[in-house]
Amino acid sequence: MTDLHQERRCAESIARLAGNHIRRECNQQVDVSFKAPNDLVTNVDRSTERLITEHIQQAFPDDLISGEEYGQQIPEGPSENDRCWLIDPIDGTLNFSQGIPLFCVSIGFQIAGQTVVAAIYDPMRDELFSAAKGDGAHLDGQPLKTSSLDDISASVLVTGFPLGDTQHFQWTMEQFDLLTRTCRGIRRLGSAAIDLAYVAAGRMEGFWEYDLKPWDTAAGYLLVSEAGGQVTTIDGAPFSVHDSSVAASNGNLHGDFLRLLQSVT
Repeated sequence: MTDLHQERRCAESIARLAGNHIRRECNQQVDVSFKAPNDLVTNVDRSTERLITEHIQQAFPDDLISGEEYGQQIPEGPSENDRCWLIDPIDGTLNFSQGIPLFCVSIGFQIAGQTVVAAIYDPMRDELFSAAKGDGAHLDGQPLKTSSLDDISASVLVTGFPLGDTQHFQWTMEQFDLLTRTCRGIRRLGSAAIDLAYVAAGRMEGFWEYDLKPWDTAAGYLLVSEAGGQVTTIDGAPFSVHDSSVAASNGNLHGDFLRLLQSVT
């Protein structure tokens, strides 16, 4: 693996810079519009993505950038040398627009379609989660480790709900019902990137969701893996940011977690 020190420091510093920008903008006018029914965007999402993109381009002018609002598309079948940054300027835009202080900046850097650097910054709690492939995951410079719990009945899980009345929505509701009866509790935070960061930090034992976009999971799945957890699709296949489902856990209860999820589908 290429030395990733420069990319990691860049991701961390830009994520903090973007988070500081969001905090300042919270005190200004926040304009909300809709990209699609139930899929909203604010002027702050757009200005934050522009800020992130400009700084990445200054540091790595030849790299591709794929962002939720303006970025290029991720190349299909990436080659060995493809370098691409996946950015979500505000993951948890609905929370942000409602004044709920639970959202984050998510930046993932990929080589050949695999995330090798990640930074997730929660500006309201001033928490910076970061990771580099083979170098572990950290929270504000301190090593992260997933929970050691191996009993799913004692676990705390987290999920999100797909948009629309689809099969994935129906499955999620049935899985939610089953797992609520099985585990200690389930949370719904409204930010997949924070969900994954919390699994990496041992605050949750597992996370699952359908129909996420690549920038939602690009940083978070590396955090979980580098903290000692496991990330697959709900079917149990190796995970890619292009997959239609994700299941992340501390690793110890991943098998039981998948069996319960799959018992619905």
